[in-house]
Amino acid sequence: MARAGKPGLDLRPGPFLKVAASRLDVGSRRGFPVTLAWVLSGVFFLGFLSIAEEVIEPFSLALDRAATAFSTAVASPALTRIMWVATLLGDTRVAVVATLVAALLLAVWGHPRRAGSVIVLMLVSTALADGVKFLVERPRPLAPPLIALPASASFPSGHAMAGIVLAGTLALMLVASRSPRWVRIAGSVAIVLAGMLVGLSRVYLGVHYFSDVLASWCLGATLVGLWAAAVLTWGRAVTPESEIRRLGGRWWRWALTVAGPLAVVAMIVAETSVTPLR
Repeated sequence: MARAGKPGLDLRPGPFLKVAASRLDVGSRRGFPVTLAWVLSGVFFLGFLSIAEEVIEPFSLALDRAATAFSTAVASPALTRIMWVATLLGDTRVAVVATLVAALLLAVWGHPRRAGSVIVLMLVSTALADGVKFLVERPRPLAPPLIALPASASFPSGHAMAGIVLAGTLALMLVASRSPRWVRIAGSVAIVLAGMLVGLSRVYLGVHYFSDVLASWCLGATLVGLWAAAVLTWGRAVTPESEIRRLGGRWWRWALTVAGPLAVVAMIVAETSVTPLR
């Protein structure tokens, strides 16, 4: 028995754990998506580990050979141009500009926490990709690429990782917005497909194996899933309208909304001279 004035160890759950327990209740309306987000994060991470094990062994995946053969079969000048532009979206300078533009627009439209989340997730994804590259050190494909071969290791794809993390984060934010339903569905699907196209372009252009890209998608989806699960567990997916504090006037916000994507396009055009087609 604890002495007076010296209470014993309090094993009751604190407010942090109480909130987590209440929102992990599968039977509740909010508990199911929260639990699903945590489970999917684990599944995607297991997928990444299984692909990484095949690479480290090292065993050549049949999927890599099939993807390379398919890319060769469907190759055309027009498709090569499309894939070239798609891969430029994942280049470091373009990705930095796109991330800052997305964060700026989220902030001026009254979502500073989401703006911060985008920047943090992209920084973490870059560190993860670089760390795994250092550990695995997989050589690049031997076939002659359509663009200059990067000097870094092949596994995982930093471009694919950046594309899926940024696209996945923005897509989830759009789904949680108050936009019309068709905008949320069509917009989120389009954003995710654009993010995946960045990864596919790396295989088509011959600078990555498909397993590099697939592993990057799994690891990136794990990161986005963990962020979504944490927000659903301890935060709020939808910010009440009364708490949204938009910056500046409406015309100023819309001007930035138009100028932001144009800045990304200008950066892509600038990158065409840095990463030319062969």
